[in-house]
Amino acid sequence: MPNNEWGDFQTPAELAEMAVASLPSGKWRRVLEPTCGHGQFLDATRSLGARVERRGIEIQASYADQARNRGFEVLQRNIFELDLGRDVEWSLDGPLLVIGNPPWVTSSQLGALGSINLPAKSNIRNLRGFDAMTGSSNFDIAEFILLKLMLELIADRPTISLLVKTQVARNVLSFAEQFQLPYSSFSIREIDAKKWFGASVDACLFTMAYSARPSYECAVFSSVDAVQETHRIGVVAGRLVADIGRYERTAFADGACQLEWRSGVKHDASAVMELSLARIHELGLESSYVFPLLKCSDLFRGRLEPSRGMVVPQLSFGEDTAHLSEDAPILWSYLHENAKVLDGRGSSIYRSQPRFAVFGLGQYTFAPFKIAISGLHKEARFVARGPVDGKPVVVDDASYTLSFDDSSEAAVVLALLRSQPAQDLLASLVFWDAKRPINKKLLQRIDLLAVARELSTDEIVHAARATAQEFGIAEGPSDASALSRLTRQWEMRARGLASDASQRQPAQLELI
Repeated sequence: MPNNEWGDFQTPAELAEMAVASLPSGKWRRVLEPTCGHGQFLDATRSLGARVERRGIEIQASYADQARNRGFEVLQRNIFELDLGRDVEWSLDGPLLVIGNPPWVTSSQLGALGSINLPAKSNIRNLRGFDAMTGSSNFDIAEFILLKLMLELIADRPTISLLVKTQVARNVLSFAEQFQLPYSSFSIREIDAKKWFGASVDACLFTMAYSARPSYECAVFSSVDAVQETHRIGVVAGRLVADIGRYERTAFADGACQLEWRSGVKHDASAVMELSLARIHELGLESSYVFPLLKCSDLFRGRLEPSRGMVVPQLSFGEDTAHLSEDAPILWSYLHENAKVLDGRGSSIYRSQPRFAVFGLGQYTFAPFKIAISGLHKEARFVARGPVDGKPVVVDDASYTLSFDDSSEAAVVLALLRSQPAQDLLASLVFWDAKRPINKKLLQRIDLLAVARELSTDEIVHAARATAQEFGIAEGPSDASALSRLTRQWEMRARGLASDASQRQPAQLELI
C-alpha cells in the first residue's frame, strides 16, 4: 500500500529489474534515483557493473536508512529544496542515468493531507511562468519532478527513466516540445499498475535521453519487456497526436472546425434537475422549463428515446430566475423545496449567478436538431437527434453537441463526421485512456471543409440522405443544395482560418 503522506508506491524488485533491462544501451558511470525509498532501482542497476557510482535522494529517514543499509549513498533531503545540478555531489564524471519511481499524487491531494512534501514553484529555477506550465494550482508531483530533472540536469546530459502515470508522460512530452528542451529517444512502456501496485491507473516506464538534436516522437510499447513498438505518439505542428503513422495519412483534415462544438447543460445537481418522465408528470412541473434529456451513456449506447427530462430554470445564460415565482410557480416551489442541494453546489461558478442557475446555455441549447457525442466513452460515436414532441433534446455536461435549425444541414455534417477521413483523424488524435477522451478542443480540430473536399459530392449526399432519417425527417432532395450552401460558407471562412493558424509562434524558454 502507498504511503499517502508522501504519495509513494514502493517498486517491486522484479519490476525494477525489468525496467533496467529495458533501457537503451549505455555505459553509465553514475546512477541517480530521486525519491529512492529503500533503493530498489539502485539495487537493480548493479547489473550495470561495479564501476558505477550510485546516489539516492530520499526525504524519509527510515527509507534513507534502509537504502544506506544496502550500501548506497543517500542524500536525506526534500528533492523540492535541491538544485539537482549543484547539490548532488559526484566523485566520478561520465554518463548519468536517472531512474526511479516518483510519487503518483497531485499537489492538491498532498495539500489536503497537510503534507510538507510539496514543491515551491520557484524551485524550477530555469523557467518563468510555472503556473502556465502546470495549468492550475493542482499539478502532478511526478510531472514536477520530471521537469525539474530535465531542466536542472541538462549540463549532465542525462538519460531519464521513471515510472509515472501515462498522462504525465504525455504532458512532459508536450512541454519538452513547447520549450524545445534538448531531449529525444522518448519511449513509453506500458505497465500493469493494478498488478504491480494495486492502483487503477494507466502507468508506464517513461524514458528519454539528452540530445543536441532533439526529437519529440515517442515510441509506445505494450509492456516493459516488449521488443517491438506498437506505434508512435508525438508533437506535430505544436499539437500532440496519438498515432503519428495514422495521423500522417489524415493530417489534411486537422485544422479548425467551421462550426462550434458546445458542451451540454451543467447543473451539478442530478438528483434535483434530472427526473424520470413519470416523476415530472407527477410533480406537474411547467413544461416550458423541462426538456427531454439524453445523457452521455444514452448517446454511447444508442438509447435515443429519452426516458428522463432535465429541469432548465433559465432559457438564456445569466437570466434572472425570480420571474419563475409568477411564470412557473410549481417549478419555483420545487426549486425552493430543493434549495439546500442547489444552494450547496460547491463550484464557484454559481456564486455570482442568479439563484438556481445552470451553465451551458445559449440559443444552441434549444435548437431543434443536434449531433451529439459522449465525451467519456472510448469510441467516437456521433448520433443524431431531432425534437421530441416538438421540444429540443438537451444533453448533460459530459456530452458535446453541434446544433442546427436546418435538418438538411445537420444531415450533411453528420455524414461528414461519420466519414472515413474524419473517423481516421479522430483515431489518430484520441488517447483513449484519458479521463475524458473526447473533448471540445479535440472536436474543434475536425476541418469539415477539408473532409468534404476529400469526398465526392455523391458520397456525401448519399450518406446525408441516410442520416436525415435519424433526425426524424423524411429523406429529401435538399441534401445536395445543403452541401453546396455549407461548403460555400466554409470556403469564405477558410482563408481567414488558415491565416490565423499560420500565426502560431514557438514558445520560448527564458533562462534566469
